[in-house]
Amino acid sequence: MITIRPYFDQDWEAICRVHDRAQPSEFVGTFDFPVKSSLAENYKIQMLLPQCLKFVACDGETVVGFLIIQGHAINLLYVDPDCQNQGIGGRLLQLALDIMGSPVWTVTIAGNMRARRFYQRAGFQLVDQFEGKVKDHPCQFVRLKWGEDTSS
Repeated sequence: MITIRPYFDQDWEAICRVHDRAQPSEFVGTFDFPVKSSLAENYKIQMLLPQCLKFVACDGETVVGFLIIQGHAINLLYVDPDCQNQGIGGRLLQLALDIMGSPVWTVTIAGNMRARRFYQRAGFQLVDQFEGKVKDHPCQFVRLKWGEDTSS
């Protein structure tokens, strides 16, 4: 049975493993060469982590997915490839929506159609496309939004 619980510092290696196993599929169709971006080596994320809410999805004691959110943004949501298509990502996403309320923002690689479909099935709308970099290589990204801005 999959349970979702708050992240603990001792989960760091496990979420790095999940990220590093799941991330290569993001780049399929975007780069014609292998891109590896280890979470353990991503110092921007490490600096951001203390300010974020973090959750892990576990199968027993094994971390199989995780969610990192801040404010009204989903920073990271990953599920181990061996555990995908079982509703784990959807449960993590619903947790994010329940916590953050409306609106919720996320960014993904423009060519990552699987992630785009995942978010769009949950009601996210494409609002912007922009260029950025992945490991110093130019890359197109999309910004997606769920819900309405209620700040006015």
